[in-house]
Amino acid sequence: MKIYRTMLFAVLAGLPAIAQQPAPADRIQGAVTGINSQARQIAVKTDKGDPVTITTTDRTVLLRMPAGVSDPKQGVKIELSGIAADDKLVAIGKLSADKKNLEGLKIYVLTKSDIAQIHQNEDEDWQKRGTSGVVTAVDAAAKTFTLKAGSKQFTVQVSEKTDFQRYSDDSFKSTDAKPSSLGGIKVDDQARVLGNKNADGDTIAAERTFFGAFRHISATIESIDPQTHEIKVQDLATKKPVLIRLDPDSQLKKLAPEVATFLARRFNPAANQGESGGRGAGRGGSSGAPGGGRGRGGDIGQVFDRAPVVALSDLKKGDAIVVLTTAGSIPGRVTAVMLVAGVEQLLTSPAAARDVMSGWNLGGGGGGGEGN
Repeated sequence: MKIYRTMLFAVLAGLPAIAQQPAPADRIQGAVTGINSQARQIAVKTDKGDPVTITTTDRTVLLRMPAGVSDPKQGVKIELSGIAADDKLVAIGKLSADKKNLEGLKIYVLTKSDIAQIHQNEDEDWQKRGTSGVVTAVDAAAKTFTLKAGSKQFTVQVSEKTDFQRYSDDSFKSTDAKPSSLGGIKVDDQARVLGNKNADGDTIAAERTFFGAFRHISATIESIDPQTHEIKVQDLATKKPVLIRLDPDSQLKKLAPEVATFLARRFNPAANQGESGGRGAGRGGSSGAPGGGRGRGGDIGQVFDRAPVVALSDLKKGDAIVVLTTAGSIPGRVTAVMLVAGVEQLLTSPAAARDVMSGWNLGGGGGGGEGN
């Protein structure tokens, strides 16, 4: 799951505060939808979804904000021809009474290529310094919370500079997350933390953290609607129906039969009875695990992450699935973060199903950096 909020949002959010303009000055922020060179106009769809036309003049200052630059004073002057559709911008100027037109005084632009570079830089940073897990304790007085990531446990130290973002109950996208605080973090929340670890590797100085309530569902498919991209399932734990919506960013995976067999032997003791190979695998380390996952605790997330991608058309009624979903604001309706099929052998008992889900979180298995 990509986290695209940090540098891009920091640049866009910080520009108006620094750009000093004579009062009155209005501000819009959004994506470029078109350029009219002859009229010297920029068509924009604001972040709120409203269309606005920006008119430029000889006095309008156009500045490109290169990737890695967040100080408007370091912006590079460009011409109107240097702006294209899908670029992001912040424009300062005078809005018309109907708020459909803006006379631009100063315009800050993030080009598509710069945005792509920012996203790549963010991905790499989260891969190097990101940690995902489940919150097991919150200490408001000490300004810390405890994060269990696979078999490891970390103390996350926050400060007044830490950026807190809570995921929406109906979305796992970072762009839909809302500003929060340490007080907004709850035990059993799943969290992703960006920050440097101390020398012992057990404490993280949090620069930003995304967190929220997510569900683990083991179920069987009752019906599939390919038009609405919705799957109706029977939750094996609650015995209640659940409607699972597939977002364009939802991941669909399917375990290979040999991987499912291996994991079944580890998670379901009954599967090992009378099978010497199964008993050995149940006690052993990672050497026998297909795909490199040990299949225990947080390692199940690594196995799921490495499973082949499938399409909705590859699923059918009666399939057993495990799903990581949003909490859902409407009872019985959730959005899938990741759905894994081919798990019939893993869900032969409530205990096995519980163990399968226990270490699975937003960033996969283990306590290392995750940038997806």
